[in-house]
Amino acid sequence: MKNFSHPPSAISSRIKKTQTRLDAAIRNRRTGNRPLATALAVVLTLGLFPAVALAQSAGGGVRSPFELGGSARALGMGGAQVAVTGDGDGFFENPAVLSTLREHEILTFHAPLFQDTLYDAVGYVNPTGSHSGFGLSFARLGTADILQTIDNIQPVSGFSSEELEGTFGYGFRPYDNLDLGATVKYIHQQIAAYQGSGMGVDLGLLYHFSGNAADFSRLGLRNITLGFSASNALQPQTKLFQTVDEPIRVFRPAFSYFYQPSDASSLWLTVEGEIQEGGGTLFKAGAEYGWNNTLFGRAGFDGVSPTAGAGLRFSGFEFDYAYNQTELGALQRFSLTYRFGRYKDPLQAQKIDLLKWVARSYTQTNDYDPAVKAWQNVLKEYPDDGEAAQAIRDLQQKRKNAVGDQLQMARAALQRGDYEKALPLLARVMSLDPGDPEARDLLKQVDRNTLVSTNYTRGVEAYSKEDYASAVEYLKMVYEVDPHYRDVGFLYRDARSHYEPLESMPKEMTELYAKGVNYYMAGNYPKAIEVWEQVLEKNPSNFLVQRNIEEARTRLREKPAPAAAPAPKPTKQP
Repeated sequence: MKNFSHPPSAISSRIKKTQTRLDAAIRNRRTGNRPLATALAVVLTLGLFPAVALAQSAGGGVRSPFELGGSARALGMGGAQVAVTGDGDGFFENPAVLSTLREHEILTFHAPLFQDTLYDAVGYVNPTGSHSGFGLSFARLGTADILQTIDNIQPVSGFSSEELEGTFGYGFRPYDNLDLGATVKYIHQQIAAYQGSGMGVDLGLLYHFSGNAADFSRLGLRNITLGFSASNALQPQTKLFQTVDEPIRVFRPAFSYFYQPSDASSLWLTVEGEIQEGGGTLFKAGAEYGWNNTLFGRAGFDGVSPTAGAGLRFSGFEFDYAYNQTELGALQRFSLTYRFGRYKDPLQAQKIDLLKWVARSYTQTNDYDPAVKAWQNVLKEYPDDGEAAQAIRDLQQKRKNAVGDQLQMARAALQRGDYEKALPLLARVMSLDPGDPEARDLLKQVDRNTLVSTNYTRGVEAYSKEDYASAVEYLKMVYEVDPHYRDVGFLYRDARSHYEPLESMPKEMTELYAKGVNYYMAGNYPKAIEVWEQVLEKNPSNFLVQRNIEEARTRLREKPAPAAAPAPKPTKQP
């Protein structure tokens, strides 16, 4: 048995109390009116989906060019990013995503458009709490060297056109599983010598059916997140000439489905509706699958044409590419994201420190199985923890080596037939790795041989005491497992010959047999032979009766029979 320097009972009693307090503190910081949050999210999100199908497609107003966002990842998924959480690229469509961030991110985006028009964006997002964060972005849409002509024929000079947007957004969680966010944006337009500016506001929300990472490893409704955003809820108004230019309001209800079959792979499925104020609708959809948390493949539909994309992540950097084919030609987009400084909530950090203390305690005593499970608990709370990942690899290698040494000695003991020595060695292997298949098979072999030897010994003891009923019971178990074990075949058949014939005889034959026994015990061998022969006529294969007759005849030859006497009253054999 393992001698623990930190007994599990002592660890669990103190740690569970501390961990319970930490969990409660963390939970209380983000819990609220769940029924209200649920109702609000469902009504605002799902209530708008019918409008997507019923709204007119006549169009109207001016679409903002900055709806391209700031990431090729989103565009590779058809632009359906409102309900995709956890990464900063969703901030450009839904500011509520800022409350789901876990790392600082710097985002850069470049998109060549038509007629030498370029769109570029840079952004920064920063988590400020367990469920809060802010984001900043700057985007530019510009075209240079536009010819100014006379009568649309004679070029006179050149000018440029550009539109700039700066944003500041904040997201937070006011209720359990419900996130809200808002973005304030400043827009500046300039065409040649004409320019104008304006400010507007975007709004967004998210509702998560679950925030537990363990739920995402299983299929179910808990994997769903509902989202809704309102772009230009407060419209920025810019005036270049005589008329005011204001982008139309766009409402986007959406939902996403996230499935994570392992720590290194993930699947996003997302659907989004787009309703333009004054008419016009789009339906978007996208999918992303990640391999080994490094390579990502994407596909989608942006409401007009299919899209595709890919991503590569390494050392904190992620390069993303998106492509779609339009009526005017192919469009390609590129973005580069750098992630750093994962946010750690102070209370969450205390919980992780506690989990690490438990894991280190088990590691120091080489208690491999609970140590690995303890480090895995650390990774569940903090997936990027390098110490936990390395500790698991080291423990698994050490356990593999220790198990190999013990199995080698156990095999040698079994080959010698030394089951008493093999048993503790296999027990040690099972304590190191309870799921080791070879140890389980060898343990069954030891148990089988232990069972055979134990029952054989008990059967022989019962046979020597002429307790044939018990002898048959023990020897039968041995015979069925290994009929060639020592002399079990002979002993089993002989014990049966003494016991089973009596069990199989009917009552009247048993009484006649007992009458013969009484004659035999009284020394009246001829009479005993006569009675037993009557039994043998009815049951000629009864080995026990045959042997008794032979024994009585032997006694009769050795000693004359006594004078005739009245036959004793038959008694039943006990």
